[in-house]
Amino acid sequence: MLRSSVAVTIMVSLLPLTALVFLAIESMGTDWGSLLTDETWRDSFITTLYVVSVSTILSLVIGTWLARTVVKKDWRFLSSVLRLPMFVPHIAAAYLFWLLFSGTNGIGWIEANERDYVTVILTYIWKETPFVFLMMLGTYEQLNRGYVEMAKTLQLSPFDQFKHGELPFLMKPLLDSAWILIAFISFAYEVPALLGVTYPKLIGVLAYERLSTGLYLEATEPYAVALMWTCLVGIGVFLSYVLTASIRRRIERGVRR
Repeated sequence: MLRSSVAVTIMVSLLPLTALVFLAIESMGTDWGSLLTDETWRDSFITTLYVVSVSTILSLVIGTWLARTVVKKDWRFLSSVLRLPMFVPHIAAAYLFWLLFSGTNGIGWIEANERDYVTVILTYIWKETPFVFLMMLGTYEQLNRGYVEMAKTLQLSPFDQFKHGELPFLMKPLLDSAWILIAFISFAYEVPALLGVTYPKLIGVLAYERLSTGLYLEATEPYAVALMWTCLVGIGVFLSYVLTASIRRRIERGVRR
């Protein structure tokens, strides 16, 4: 039983490496110079970075605030309500927001399929905030309130109380949630395909369309872009965890300096 569990663990751990090897093989022959100077890919990268950053940051802030409020106010009913969006598929959520913001049937203050991708960002916030909420809820339920009480005794401002008494303990779940959201939103297809615009497309949509369209000759480029983005995310994950390793170890030992 133990050997089979170890074998399964090793196989699962090797899957990311296998994916990188596959992308590297499929991207062989790519003209990297023309790829890096391609205006379509460059605009897609910038737009994707914008959508991913705004969606992730707002989801983290709102989800953390909701978890803090539920635990502090003991609003357990709100916890059940916040789980509901998780049962809605992303394509259904995208269609819901399309109906809400499209044409004369929408609420009027913003249109679907606009260049700023506001409806895409709102859809991701609505879908991903419950995930962040659940990730942070367990941490807040086990949070040692002694540090917060000490901050209050020192008469720190509410922000400083949060900064010194709560934020260090939230670092690991926040990092975990952030990188999961970044990895998912980066190459997601359904939401930006329905609510996005024809130009600039997000990377996931552009890569899929160029792979699925037989007329496009540079078939290796989407794999090369996926490889570059995956490496960037991987480097970001590595650096963020290395830079916060000492702080997280002290927090896990219950020691603050």
